[in-house]
Amino acid sequence: MSAFFNIQSLGVAVGGTEILRNITLDFANGEVTALLGHNGSGKSTLLKALARQLSPKGGTLSLNGTPFSQIGQRDFARQVGYMPQHPPATDGLTVRELVALGRYPWKGPLGRYQPDDHRIIDQAIDDTGLGSFSHRSVDTLSGGERQRAWIALLLAQQTRCLLLDEPISALDVLHQVETLRLIRSLARKRGLTVIMVLHDVDLAARFCDRLVALKAGTLTADGSPHETMNSPTLESIYGVPMGVMERAPGHWVSYVH
Repeated sequence: MSAFFNIQSLGVAVGGTEILRNITLDFANGEVTALLGHNGSGKSTLLKALARQLSPKGGTLSLNGTPFSQIGQRDFARQVGYMPQHPPATDGLTVRELVALGRYPWKGPLGRYQPDDHRIIDQAIDDTGLGSFSHRSVDTLSGGERQRAWIALLLAQQTRCLLLDEPISALDVLHQVETLRLIRSLARKRGLTVIMVLHDVDLAARFCDRLVALKAGTLTADGSPHETMNSPTLESIYGVPMGVMERAPGHWVSYVH
C-alpha cells in the first residue's frame, strides 16, 4: 500500500514543552491504525499534527507525497477529516444540519447546495445508520448516536482519511464495539485511511490493521495486532508486566500480572 501520510523526524512542542521527538512513520492508504500509549505519551499531539492543528518545531509532514506547507487549507480539508476528543457544541442542530456542515470545504460559506450535495449527505447519514434520526436534534441523541453523527459529517466531507481522537472514550462497552465496528466497516467500504487514538489495546487489536504505540513522545512499538499482542511488546508500551491470551482468532485479552 502507498503512503497517505509520511512523517520524517517530527518534533512538536506545546507551551515550550517538547511532546514529540524524532518521530518517523508512514501511514498507508486504506489502513486502520490505532495510536496507543499512556496518557501524556503524545498520541493526541501526533494526531493534531497530522490534522494541522499543531505546527511542528522540526521535521516534515507530507500528504500523498506533497509537503503540508504546499497544500491549501481547503484542499487539505477535502482529503483529511479530524474529530477531536471533545467535539464542539451543536447548538440545537439536527443530525442532517450537522452532517451538511461536512460540505463546507467543497461549497464555502455562500455556496448553494446542489442535488449531488444532498445525495452525499443522505449517503453519509445512511452509511452511519442515522436515517431515522435525520431530523432529531443532535443534543437529544445518546453518546453512541452523537459519535455516529460526527463520523457522518466527516463522510459528507468526502475525505480520504479520518483522524479520530478517542472516539469511544465516553461510550459504554456495547457502543464502543458498535462504533469501532462501524469505523472499520466504513474504512473497508469507502477505502478510507483511519488513524485513531484508543486506550483499550484489546479492542484496538480486534478492529485495527496496525497498532502504533508512543511512550514519552517517542515511538516504542509499530506492527500488526499479531506482532504486537505479546507480553514483551505490551510491557514495553505500558511499563508493567502483562500477559496475553487469544481467546478466539483475532480476539486478544491482555491483563496485568
